[in-house]
Amino acid sequence: MRKHCTMAELLAVRDGEGTAWARTHVGDCPYCQNELDLLYRRVSELRALPAHRPPRDRWTVVREQAQRERRRRTVQRTGWSALALAAAVALLIGVRSVAFQDHGPVTSPELEQLIAQSRNLEATLRTYDPEGRVLNGRAAGIVADLEDRIALVDAGINQVTTRGGAREDLIGLWRDRVDLMDALVNAHVTRATYVGF
Repeated sequence: MRKHCTMAELLAVRDGEGTAWARTHVGDCPYCQNELDLLYRRVSELRALPAHRPPRDRWTVVREQAQRERRRRTVQRTGWSALALAAAVALLIGVRSVAFQDHGPVTSPELEQLIAQSRNLEATLRTYDPEGRVLNGRAAGIVADLEDRIALVDAGINQVTTRGGAREDLIGLWRDRVDLMDALVNAHVTRATYVGF
């Protein structure tokens, strides 16, 4: 047999919905009667509290705060995109400057053909306006990765050319450059021209 009513039973008695046992027990038990009286007092104290209403002119402050937070998040999102775009442009400028350096006398027709293909792909890439298009994060990452890899290949081409490396190495590097430039052109062709936030 239980000693006292649970809080749920006391609340039910207070609301007039308690079981017959709970009502009888509260009438006979001084401890449960005291707990029920405390519940009544708490309810009356809560009802006695003054009603606080927000001032009517508070909406402008809330709206301005929400707009500031929205602008801050937008700046954070676009900040990383702008940084990636700036790095890509700087890398592209570096790639172009290396690409148009004189690589010495070319005696292999295959090497001449690869250099011509690379220059054609660079001309094609210049026809796409990178500043006029918006990159999503995935496309910016792909473009940045390709441009980084092209810069590494250009550094290798420059090193082999200045130090007089083997022609096979130079042909392999130019072949890699053409493949990467082709992938970069494809990345610019297939990316979306507008990305909404």
